[in-house]
Amino acid sequence: MIGYNLKNISGGFLVDKPVGITARGVDNKIGRLLKTRRVGHIGTLDPNASGLLPVLVGKATRIAPYVDAGIKGYRAEITLGKTTDTDDIEGNVIDESPVQVAPSRIYEELLKFVGEIEQVPPKYSAKKVDGVPMYRRARRGEDVIIQPKRVVIYSIDNVEIDIPKIRFDIVCGTGTYLRAIARDIGYRLGCGGFLSALKRVSVGKHKVENAVPLDEILRSIRDGEPQKYLLSEIEMLPHLQKVKVDEIGAWQVLHGQIVKNLDIHLKPETLFAILSEDGRLLAIAEKIPGRYKYRRVLA
Repeated sequence: MIGYNLKNISGGFLVDKPVGITARGVDNKIGRLLKTRRVGHIGTLDPNASGLLPVLVGKATRIAPYVDAGIKGYRAEITLGKTTDTDDIEGNVIDESPVQVAPSRIYEELLKFVGEIEQVPPKYSAKKVDGVPMYRRARRGEDVIIQPKRVVIYSIDNVEIDIPKIRFDIVCGTGTYLRAIARDIGYRLGCGGFLSALKRVSVGKHKVENAVPLDEILRSIRDGEPQKYLLSEIEMLPHLQKVKVDEIGAWQVLHGQIVKNLDIHLKPETLFAILSEDGRLLAIAEKIPGRYKYRRVLA
């Protein structure tokens, strides 16, 4: 680590996560090498899922709620004819049925998920009921009444049907469970189904093509170049419009004061980033009628 001060390191990595490690496991590997506990990922990926995993370190962890813009994209594979207790390939098969359905019917049912839908989270999920993750309750054999939640599926494209496999691209809102879609389409088709493969290809405007394999990021940190693949806080927020302030304005922002006559021409409820003259992220704010309010100040 010679030549780089880890104490004030802050920013984000676009990690291309391999299969076989949890998202938290990725955080831990990066955090140990950077000697910090201030590390966290954006959007959980199960061990058998791969692809884009943004990981924030240092002060940048404070911008976590604003990185994904509420939209994620995946390439998914569903296997029909079997049901597992976890709704994915990790679980035990609890039922098998022949797949006696035409590809046209499969395609038709798949597209019915597009739009705002109600979805029951898988019982083996990190969603908490009365403060306890559901997967813990499921492992203890507890029966839990799971309330459905509303999620948004923006699009389903590039569908390939090769029975018993269905492969497709999907863009969805935060909180969507692809395992639940696999479970539900299997139920609708009367043959069961589970999520057999998943790759995340986008988080907000970030694309997997710009991600770096986890091993390469870890190697760069060990070699004393932790900044090699590190993006700045503002680079992690490409979807936000940006407004710069002068030195006096920067002082006001960092002290929670409203900067008068700030040049913002946005619709109410729109988030934007406030930058210093040298491009450093000072705050994330929300436009409201006649002025704005701070959502996060990075003092």
